[in-house]
Amino acid sequence: KIMARFLEKRMKRFLLGGIRYIVKAPAPETIDSLVGIEKILIIRPNFRLGNALISTPVIDAFRERFPSARIDYLATDKTWPLLQQRPIDHFYLLSRTAILRPWQCVTLLRRLRAQRYDLAVQVSGGSTSGFIVTRLIGARYSMGSGKGHHRWYNIEAEGKSSHAYDAIVNLTRPLGVACHNRPLLQLTEQERYQAMTKIRQLFSLHSDHSSDTDFIAIFVGGHQNKRWPLAFWLMLIDAMEACKIRYVVFLGPEELRLLAPIEQRLMSSLYGSLCPPLPIRHFAAVLGRARLLVTPDSGPMHLAAALDVATISLVRQKKSLAFVPREAYDTILWLPEISTVIDAIRANLDGQNATAPVQSASATNQPPQCLEHHPALPL
Repeated sequence: KIMARFLEKRMKRFLLGGIRYIVKAPAPETIDSLVGIEKILIIRPNFRLGNALISTPVIDAFRERFPSARIDYLATDKTWPLLQQRPIDHFYLLSRTAILRPWQCVTLLRRLRAQRYDLAVQVSGGSTSGFIVTRLIGARYSMGSGKGHHRWYNIEAEGKSSHAYDAIVNLTRPLGVACHNRPLLQLTEQERYQAMTKIRQLFSLHSDHSSDTDFIAIFVGGHQNKRWPLAFWLMLIDAMEACKIRYVVFLGPEELRLLAPIEQRLMSSLYGSLCPPLPIRHFAAVLGRARLLVTPDSGPMHLAAALDVATISLVRQKKSLAFVPREAYDTILWLPEISTVIDAIRANLDGQNATAPVQSASATNQPPQCLEHHPALPL
């Protein structure tokens, strides 16, 4: 893995250096000096759900600044469903198979060049593929975050941001319009109705009242070293049962290996249900009905932020602090014990939230005894 990452970095550096050598640096411009902006392409071809959601406020900011322009978006086939209902005229989709079939990438570039875009917007300053597309599609102007001592775009966002949400605001600042500093997601009425049907189905084993659909969502997943071990989730399930808190455990497609042990633990549950992997928008609609989401740094964490669902973010990597939601009703826990997580759930349900990292030891070996009431967590 170390060698693969090293080769990947070397390849990116080689590609960027070659493009900078072949294509001359663009002349600096301001947003008011641009003329004839009728076609805009927003570029974010990333397969991580969270990265796609983080970019959504960019769409609305450009729509407000250029209300009559055609705005297209280069996304991936995995993340595209999250961008539906946003003010985009046309989507271009990149699939993982294109990595193994380079001619598909060439065909896509030709299609984009044929559109003769007036403005290409590179959302992420760290995306090599996005930068390559930005420079090779032949747009009259380009826009993105500055990088190093070289000029990469006609309009470059200045300054650094310590949080991913602020980086999006910083990128759109030259537009002179307001930009939401939290992901955006719009659900349809049909999706909301399907979600309630699913929730009632999940709770039918534990309640005689179909209207009793209040629950805490627990997402078991995450990317690479952001994950928490299975033992942690099993202890949290035991603690939720001891505290008589209604909850639903969600798994993503990458966590199917955890399905059997969690399903077995929930067989005797009185308060919990297991929701198998759902299509992403269906999952979002179900999550939108939760009182609270307990999650590692993950895509569903950003889904909750987009749906204004309170989160308890379980952080084990310092870099995650640049991505976790940070509204007044959000809580950040640093390497918490199970008892700390339960305390945070109780505090959130009581309207007493923590909004800064809480230092704690790793998880305990036994679930805590549930208390009737806990004060706000010390910060």
